Amino acid sequence: METYRAIGVMSGTSLDGVDLAYCVFTKTANGWSFKILEATTRSYPENWKDSLKNAAKLSGDQLISFHMAYGHFLGNIVKDFIKNHKINKKDLLIASHGHTVFHKPDYGYTFQLGHGTAIVANTGCNTVSDFRSADVALGGQGAPLVPLADRELFADYDACMNLGGFTNISYDSNQHRIAFDICPLNFVLNRLVRNARIQGNVYDYPDQNNKNILDFDPSGRIAQSGNLDKELLLNLNSIPYYHQTPPKSLGEEWVNEFIQPLLSPSGAALEDLLNTFCHHAAYQIAKVINGIPNCNDVLISGGGAYNSFFLELLRKNVESHIALTIPENEIINFKEALIFAWLGVLCMRKEHNCLASVTGASTNAIGGSIHWV
Repeated sequence: METYRAIGVMSGTSLDGVDLAYCVFTKTANGWSFKILEATTRSYPENWKDSLKNAAKLSGDQLISFHMAYGHFLGNIVKDFIKNHKINKKDLLIASHGHTVFHKPDYGYTFQLGHGTAIVANTGCNTVSDFRSADVALGGQGAPLVPLADRELFADYDACMNLGGFTNISYDSNQHRIAFDICPLNFVLNRLVRNARIQGNVYDYPDQNNKNILDFDPSGRIAQSGNLDKELLLNLNSIPYYHQTPPKSLGEEWVNEFIQPLLSPSGAALEDLLNTFCHHAAYQIAKVINGIPNCNDVLISGGGAYNSFFLELLRKNVESHIALTIPENEIINFKEALIFAWLGVLCMRKEHNCLASVTGASTNAIGGSIHWV
């Protein structure tokens, strides 16, 4: 039996915050098991949220500087996490996904912000970062990277789906694990709400502290109050990506090119745009789930699992015999941080953690750059 301790650090495109999961992994002859010992989400200060949102507009030297600055930002968050939970740093590994600024695998590059050396400098722990570049260099999409963990850590389910900034799914087909991004979700929904706030539209949506929640639509109440725009729905469902076969992946650039032009000129109210996009995403996701052979149970994680309006639409579109399993909050919130912690362990073990069957690369790869203390 071999045991590893690692902290997974994940920042999603929806800018919800930085997820941290302190995990222990055990390797036996029967495979891998895991336990999340501590986990938390660190919300972004407003200035960091704005800076990350505009990172793609920086000049070359500004981006390099920001790459290091964000690494120090992450390193300090991890340092505080270790201190607050009294975590023993001996043989502790940090595995940081970073924050995606550019993802253009068809042009041969991807870029996740947050230099690993800066994390090492702040934490004093070996760190693995930049998980996607090796796969892209081998001709792959560099995404999704979670399918191997879905197969090894969540083998009880026929498919695993993450409802995050972008929705991705993984499942076995013809004895190979395949996975791909289905469509955007929270990235678009959150952006619509933020843009409405910037334009001065405040929605009466109190949280438990009686403050207005303006950056997203938890539980989908704003979307539920809107009306479906059938013409917009038809245009969204006609986007060519949805007719392409995997491997395929999505990023902010794709949203800006194909989704934003359909949403921006419509002049529709926020609630109608949210309602229509939820219908669109539910249709596209259900179409994929319904097409998986012998699929009876899908594990759902990610922030979208809390959007009850969206889940209601999804269940209406999915065939009745297929169960959509919502796990405990710990898995919903921290599954991706858990997985990148495990991918970091595989990297340190010099084992493949990127599957060519998923990404379309020429061969399986060991993704991640190791930064030593």
